[in-house]
Amino acid sequence: MRYFWENTVLAFSALWANKLRSFLTILCVVISIMSIIAVVSIVQGMDVYVKTKIASQGSNVFTLQRNNPIQVLTDFDAFLKSLKNPLITLEDLALIRKEIPAAEFVDATISRSDRMTNGSRIVDNARIRGRTEEYPAMGEFPIAFGRHLTRIDIQQRRNNCVLGWDVAQTLFPQSSALGKTLKLGSKHFTVVGICEKKGTILGNNQNQFAFIPVTTFLKMYGSRQSLEIKIRTADMESFTQAQEDVRLTMRSVRQLKPHQDDDFYIDTAEQLVSIWKAISAGIFGTLIGVVSITLVVGGIIIMNVMLVAVTERTREIGIRKSVGARSSHIISQFLMEALILTGIGGAIGIILGFTIAAIVAAVSPLPNSISLMPVIVALVISFSVGIFFGVYPARKASQLDPVVALRQ
Repeated sequence: MRYFWENTVLAFSALWANKLRSFLTILCVVISIMSIIAVVSIVQGMDVYVKTKIASQGSNVFTLQRNNPIQVLTDFDAFLKSLKNPLITLEDLALIRKEIPAAEFVDATISRSDRMTNGSRIVDNARIRGRTEEYPAMGEFPIAFGRHLTRIDIQQRRNNCVLGWDVAQTLFPQSSALGKTLKLGSKHFTVVGICEKKGTILGNNQNQFAFIPVTTFLKMYGSRQSLEIKIRTADMESFTQAQEDVRLTMRSVRQLKPHQDDDFYIDTAEQLVSIWKAISAGIFGTLIGVVSITLVVGGIIIMNVMLVAVTERTREIGIRKSVGARSSHIISQFLMEALILTGIGGAIGIILGFTIAAIVAAVSPLPNSISLMPVIVALVISFSVGIFFGVYPARKASQLDPVVALRQ
C-alpha cells in the first residue's frame, strides 16, 4: 500500500510537470470515451422512443403523418425533401372520417412541451397534447376520475384539460384536481379529468402530460402545424384495406399523379419495428468501427508519450534503481501514470458524452436515456487501454541498467 501511494504521488508530479503532453494524451481518451457514451445513450434513447411508439399503438391502429421522423437517420436527403410535404390538417381529419368506412375511430393529435402552474407549484416541460373526442377509443389512457374531452370541448375550443396522474399530483397534492383551474403557458384551463396512473416504459414517464382540445391547441400555438391522425379499425381483416383507402384518399385530394411519390407517411407498428432493426444494426456497426479506431489511436499516442517520458527520465530511473527500487516498482510507477491519464480522460469523456446526449434529447423527439451500463463499459475500456498500451513503456523503463542510466 505504501508503494501504491508513493507511485500515485510520483505519477501526478510527473504528469503535472508535462502539462501539454498530458493534456493531449487525455484529449485522445476523452474523444474515445465521449463517442462511446454519446452514441450508446442516443441509441438507447431511440430504443425508448421507438418501443414507446410501438407500445402506444394497438395492432389495429395506424397513423397518418406528414413525414417519417425516423427517416432522418436512414435517408437524410429524402427526409429533407419530406419537410416540404403539405401539412396534415383538420380538413384531412374530417375527410377521412367521412370517406373511410373501415375506420371505426379517427383521432388527431399534436404535441409540444410547455409549463403548467398552480400558484407556486410548477411542472416544467409537461407534454401538452391536442386531441379530439375519439382519443379514448385508441385505448392509450383510461380515465381515473372525471371525464374525457368531448365533442363540445373540441367544437367550442374550450379551455378544458385532462391531466396525467403525475401532473395532477404535483400541481394539486392536497386535494383533487377535478374542477380546479391551472395555468398552461399564459392561459387558464379547467381540469375535467385525470387519467389512470401508468408505469414507465424503459424509463420513459407516461404520466407527465395534459390533453387539451386539438382546436384549442391550434388556437394557442398556431394553426400552421401538422397533425398526426390515428385510425383504428374494427378488426385486423379491415386493417390493410383501411390503410389503402386512406392512401388513395390522400393522393386524390392532393391531386398526385401515378408517377409521383406519396407526400405523406402511413406509420404502423410493423414498419416501425423493421425500420428500427435496420437503424440499430447500422448505428452499432458504425459505433464499433469508430470507437475501435479512436481507441487504437488513443492507445498508440499514450504508448508513444510514455516512451518519450522514459527516454527523458532515464537518469531519474537510474537513481531510483541505484537506491534499491525494484523493476516492479518502476513498472507500477509508469503504469500508474498511464492509468491516471486514461482515468481522467474517461471521466471527462463520460460527462461530455452525456451532455451531448442531453442536447440531442432537447432538440429532437428522442428521450434522454441514461443507464449505468455505458458508464461501466466506458470506464473498463478506459483503464484497459491505459494498462494495455502502458505495459511496454513501463517494462522498457524497468529494464534499464542503472549504471548506464546514470551516465546519461
